[in-house]
Amino acid sequence: MKFLATSTTATTTTTTTTTTTTTTTTTTTTTTTTTTTTTTTTTTTTACDICTTNYSWNRTGIIVADTSSNPISDPRCVYFQGSDTIYLCGHQVGYIEKWVVNAASRTVVTSNTVDHTDYVSFDKYGTMYSNNHASDFVQSFVSNSLSGTIIAGSGSSISGTLNHPTGTAVNENLTLYIADRDNDRIVKLDKNATSIVTVINTNGVISKPSALLLKSSSSDQIYISDEGGQGVYLWTFGATNPNKTLTSVNCNSTLDKPRGIKLDTDGNLYVADQDNKRVVMFCVNSTEGNVILSFNDKPMDIALDPSRNLYVLLDNGILYKHQLL
Repeated sequence: MKFLATSTTATTTTTTTTTTTTTTTTTTTTTTTTTTTTTTTTTTTTACDICTTNYSWNRTGIIVADTSSNPISDPRCVYFQGSDTIYLCGHQVGYIEKWVVNAASRTVVTSNTVDHTDYVSFDKYGTMYSNNHASDFVQSFVSNSLSGTIIAGSGSSISGTLNHPTGTAVNENLTLYIADRDNDRIVKLDKNATSIVTVINTNGVISKPSALLLKSSSSDQIYISDEGGQGVYLWTFGATNPNKTLTSVNCNSTLDKPRGIKLDTDGNLYVADQDNKRVVMFCVNSTEGNVILSFNDKPMDIALDPSRNLYVLLDNGILYKHQLL
């Protein structure tokens, strides 16, 4: 869809007349000086491309996962796993919870060793990965296990340090990617590797690397949200600069401290635009975002179920389900 963006430039000048009269006994001389300026107004109209799809969501969400009576404390993440299970984490809750769709309440799925968590991710075998940015490590939880194993960072046997790790992502080959925030980089840990390896130096382009999301149609590209800035970046491993910068929304605003990001099966990207209190969608191959949901509270993370219903975790601890129309 094309929207028109209009800019107007105006230049204004004035006319000044000065008269000087000099009189002597025999001669009178009059000199008049006139300066004239004009006003010019130029209007420029350009087309602004905002992607549109056949998808829309009910703007009135339904509160789910027992978060109305029992909100998530200091909420951070929501992750939809499989066909009917949602995982939820709070910043300093100490554990991770899950909620099965239509269940009356949530259940705790880890021991009390999960602290300062920002996100969780899962591999194809159901192993869960979570960060602890206060203690600078990442741990894994084998499916249905309450106890985790530190696999990278402080307390692990892996060579290489982490400094405020945040988001994680894992590919089909079980390579784990970690946003090493305060070291301004993205690192990887291959299966059975003995050390972490830097795959992206953000070089100050990204202020606070936050969520990570592997591009499904590429084996060497990853999306990175910048919680300290105004963009989401698509970056190729080993590249000096990002391939794509996503920041502009509706041709008249920008993202502000974006956090959670998700892709649908068509390649459209959804962004929790935290400080603007909205969810923004970037259509595949588009760099102009479109606001699809707005809130009175800040969205911290988002998730999509197989039916493309959208789940939004707000900073008040409430999880809303927005039905695809």
